[in-house]
Amino acid sequence: MILLIAAVPAESELLRRELTPCEVRRCGNRSLYLGKLAGQAVALQASGVGKANAAACAMLLLETLRPEAVICFGSAGVYPGHGLQTGDLLLASAEIYGDEGTLTPGGFLDMQGLGLPLAERAGEQWYNHYPADPELLSLAHRTAVRELGRQRRIAVGPLVTVSTCSGTALAGDALATRTGGLGENMEGAAIAQVCARLGVPWLEIRGISNLVEDRDPARWDLPTAAAVAQQAVRAVLAGWEERQEPA
Repeated sequence: MILLIAAVPAESELLRRELTPCEVRRCGNRSLYLGKLAGQAVALQASGVGKANAAACAMLLLETLRPEAVICFGSAGVYPGHGLQTGDLLLASAEIYGDEGTLTPGGFLDMQGLGLPLAERAGEQWYNHYPADPELLSLAHRTAVRELGRQRRIAVGPLVTVSTCSGTALAGDALATRTGGLGENMEGAAIAQVCARLGVPWLEIRGISNLVEDRDPARWDLPTAAAVAQQAVRAVLAGWEERQEPA
């Protein structure tokens, strides 16, 4: 079974329609959808927005269902300067906590600088940075290019998870410079942290809903971002048996 997690129901509506057969249970006081999608057994749930919701959802479902992998998907804002625009696709090579740490007179000090790991397993420690599973990332890139490459730009790179989204160009520029991230969201690193702790491979797929600039919701396109991300998730599932092939 493959676990699919989006933040809100609108980000998974197209996939839920395609689940066959579809069984709906209650888990963690939220609807959990189980069935087959593109030939793969999946479980799908909306975690709720933000790190706490995402981590709680991931931990409960990983402990309950024991999936072979997790795919986190939804929308994200992209930092300017990468040639990307609304409706394009981001594949996370890593997730980075953008604001876990402390502000000092000398600048931001992350969890590694503080000497406080956020996850540990089998002698390995993780702080702010969580690499994606390379096999799944390679699969996602191949299948996304095949499915969407003629219509959308597809970028691979680190994404940043924040509690406070960058609602100004200045804030976004500062975060992009400090982390090297391509864009930001509010859940990915929390799910990656739980996966690291439990030793479960993960992948993150995000459609671009907006540029990270001075906040202007009139310029956003959340439905297109959600649709593009779901198309890419479907493509990954359809090509699941290819995952051990080289990039």
